[in-house]
Amino acid sequence: MEPDQRIKVGGLKVLGGGTCLVSSFPGAEFRLGAQVTGPLAHNKINLTFLTHVAGDRTALCTSGEAGEGALALLQHLGGSKDAFKLQRDIAIVGVYPHDKRPEIIGAFIRSLARSMSRIFGLASSPSAITGILETRRKVKAVHQLFADFQFSSFADPREFFAAQEFPEEYVRKAVATYQEKVIKVYWVLSQPDLDLWAVSIPTAAILEEIADILTRLGSLGLAIPFLIAIPRLGTEELLFAFSTARAPGAPDQGGELRRLLHERLPGIRPMRLTPVAGIFLHGPHFGDRYGITHALVEALEQVNVSILAMSCTISSISLIVRQHELAPALMVLGQVFQAPVSGTPSAI
Repeated sequence: MEPDQRIKVGGLKVLGGGTCLVSSFPGAEFRLGAQVTGPLAHNKINLTFLTHVAGDRTALCTSGEAGEGALALLQHLGGSKDAFKLQRDIAIVGVYPHDKRPEIIGAFIRSLARSMSRIFGLASSPSAITGILETRRKVKAVHQLFADFQFSSFADPREFFAAQEFPEEYVRKAVATYQEKVIKVYWVLSQPDLDLWAVSIPTAAILEEIADILTRLGSLGLAIPFLIAIPRLGTEELLFAFSTARAPGAPDQGGELRRLLHERLPGIRPMRLTPVAGIFLHGPHFGDRYGITHALVEALEQVNVSILAMSCTISSISLIVRQHELAPALMVLGQVFQAPVSGTPSAI
């Protein structure tokens, strides 16, 4: 992309030296709290990234030294070594802010695809879109991101890498400054009247196609408040789950989006669930202190609210629930988290 055609965004973040653990429990009775977030919290294992889709898959990242312990722990509790896979030496790469704009989210995914990076997960927060890839590919990925984006803080990759701290220095500062006993967040926001889409692509070779589809959603008047992607164990398949939002009074574009998916990705079977609602917790710093994600999961499980999809990345947690479960979800989260502000964001 020519320099004057690059998309302007605020910043770029890269955190290396971690491990990624992918799990899958197809067709099995699975509880996220009891089998994943609870044991990790009990053993004081911090998370830097987590994605989950109901009934099937979870991907999480932690520091390099904690990866083997997390794998052994969850394998023991899950009763199956085949349900987990550990990827060592991964990096988290993120671009912000995306402002729910499809062109930014699509361009980010396209950049990772063009850098020939193997993706172990994607997740959006209210501000950022992040990807998990091998640390050895991070330099090429950053160079491709600079080819596609114009960052306000850095002129080129050399300037960006010169400004980076070592991962252990970053973690040391974060943990040292975040140890209060009450889980505080900046605010808890809800967004009703969303559509939740699920699309499985059989191979990363067509990752650019899904990126182009997402980019075109803006022309349909749609925003993307939520997006995750999780690999399937033993295959090249990548499951995308994303929500779309339209302005109040705007026509339903579900048929047009389904047509676009079939046109660009023949043979796939997209699934749509509507209406659903999004809940966004800004700033719980779950990556700096263990147990925060589990506090959310446990609270929702106790009131029988089903988490359809969830992402934890860049110090924020986002989740999708059935719309009729939004009220009880907000009520119980208000009891668990101390939030000075609560409200509903604009749809677009």
